[in-house]
Amino acid sequence: MKAYLNTDGGSRGNPGPAGFGFELVDESGSSIASGGWFLPKATNNVAEYSALVWGLRNALAAGVTDIAVRADSELMVKQMLGQYKVKSEDLKPLFMQARDLFGRFGKASIAHVYRNENKRADALANETMDARGPVGSYLVAWEDAPANLFDFDAGVNARPEKDRAAAVAATAPAGSFDAFSAKGLSGEVCAPKPSGDSGGQRFDSLSGEACVHSGGESQKGTTMERNPAYTGPGRLSGETYEHTGGHYELTVKDHFDAAHALPGYDGPCRFLHGHTWDIEATLAGQHLDDVGMLYDFKAIKRDLHAILENFDHRCINEVAPFDVINPTAEHMARVIFYELEKTLPAPISLKEVAVWESPIARVAYRP
Repeated sequence: MKAYLNTDGGSRGNPGPAGFGFELVDESGSSIASGGWFLPKATNNVAEYSALVWGLRNALAAGVTDIAVRADSELMVKQMLGQYKVKSEDLKPLFMQARDLFGRFGKASIAHVYRNENKRADALANETMDARGPVGSYLVAWEDAPANLFDFDAGVNARPEKDRAAAVAATAPAGSFDAFSAKGLSGEVCAPKPSGDSGGQRFDSLSGEACVHSGGESQKGTTMERNPAYTGPGRLSGETYEHTGGHYELTVKDHFDAAHALPGYDGPCRFLHGHTWDIEATLAGQHLDDVGMLYDFKAIKRDLHAILENFDHRCINEVAPFDVINPTAEHMARVIFYELEKTLPAPISLKEVAVWESPIARVAYRP
């Protein structure tokens, strides 16, 4: 079966909160699987590679044998094609995983596309960052990937952490790649070279030998799924715990780009400068609705975004009330808190609004 895989990843802070997404469709354009996964902290490039690896795993799970990958990360595409070397230590294990996964398809290709041709994967990456959790209809969860990125086979996995990358390189075909670069990749990866025109650039079998991988899929499912009689830790009792009390907290996040100045501050910040502001809002309550929700994520994200639109790509010093008070992170957290609180129905309460001026600088306001 042939399928097309679009992937994308991003980070708000680089490194910072990150997300990656993929969309897998068949030749008619019908969706096979799609998803987005959240990473608490990662770079843009790690998110891009994670999307590729996750998308390829889902394609294999769907029974795809001919995969055409489209990604808007020119760096990743050129590294996979061997035009650029992989120098980042963070990317090497992900590159190796992607290389191994490509080898499991009968036919594979990868090409660079522009962002406007990759809208769905881009939207999923942003959606999962907003939700700070997984989204979509995927076949294989990211958590089902090997615990260690170098776990291609038991022999490599048994080696100490620092030796695993070297072990993978040592067992790969001679001349197949230089360090962790994809030198020489231009056609099929680890598959016999078919005759005739493939219709595009493909990964080439470099030396006629197979790439390093496990040689087979591991047994699927947890111990509980494989053994219905299992009674050990983790077996659910079926209790709903609906009458145990307690309270729930819901947090959403949005961002905007703006400039401000802090008159009276003894330092460079008294001059006009810019930030990408990340805003977090946390709601709290004890009672769930008939659906089982504290409050609709869509509603609170919509209302928070509407407030932040007042500041986006503006000079905040010109936006009331910051035309009369300094637009410090503290003042902004308080103002946004009370503006957002007006939108909430009883008995939902707004617990906190936090303002991030940078990935390492956070201010929170609680009444």
